[in-house]
Amino acid sequence: MHLKSESYEMSAEKFARTDSIPDRVNLGCGPFAPPGWLNVDGSWNAWFTHHKHLRQALELVGVINASNQGADWQVSPLVHDLSKPLPFPDNSVSAIYASHVLEHLYRNQAMALLSECKRVLKPGGVLRLVVPDLHALVVEYLNSKNNGSSRSAADNLNEKLAFRPPAPRAGNGFVRFYHLWKDFHSHKWMYDSESLSSYLEGAGFHQVAQMELHKSAIPGIEEVELPHRILDGAGICLEGKKIA
Repeated sequence: MHLKSESYEMSAEKFARTDSIPDRVNLGCGPFAPPGWLNVDGSWNAWFTHHKHLRQALELVGVINASNQGADWQVSPLVHDLSKPLPFPDNSVSAIYASHVLEHLYRNQAMALLSECKRVLKPGGVLRLVVPDLHALVVEYLNSKNNGSSRSAADNLNEKLAFRPPAPRAGNGFVRFYHLWKDFHSHKWMYDSESLSSYLEGAGFHQVAQMELHKSAIPGIEEVELPHRILDGAGICLEGKKIA
């Protein structure tokens, strides 16, 4: 059963008590939050979609930047910290999608999220993950070194790994405090196809396979999957199924 878009503003507590859990969940949706999915995000921009007047007031006094991408959100997602257990009952959803999310969690948090995904999926449900491709980044680094690129290959690799920015976050005290408090914007752990596959299997998923853009057992995957997140070595995509 799919919820209407206005129902996405329900709290996590209500989702935990309702029978109206949607079939498809989009974790870490960002501003790309299409209707027909339960879009979940833990960022302050997601939170501000439920508090538009507060956002406008903070923009007026210069606490936050009015040009921030959060101003473009058209859907109000369910606000939830993905390092915490998912607020859904066991065996309640048919599909979960998460693009460029797992690498923002510490490895133990990422493994806990995989276990949570298996818990809330129905038998036969599918988890689809997209993450940056560590293998492609390393190959690019080695090719750059071998070709004598004028740009530092090491610097380029560090920027692509995105563990930390090259300088402390700029902005006012509120913005700096937010980035320190959330600590979600940098990458914590990176994966290649083999390692992510092993973690999915370790979490109890079956039929784990690497997938191409928009090739999926999840109906309507093109509604949430952005090509630039996968193509040209930007990311790898794997799916696994919950058998029981």
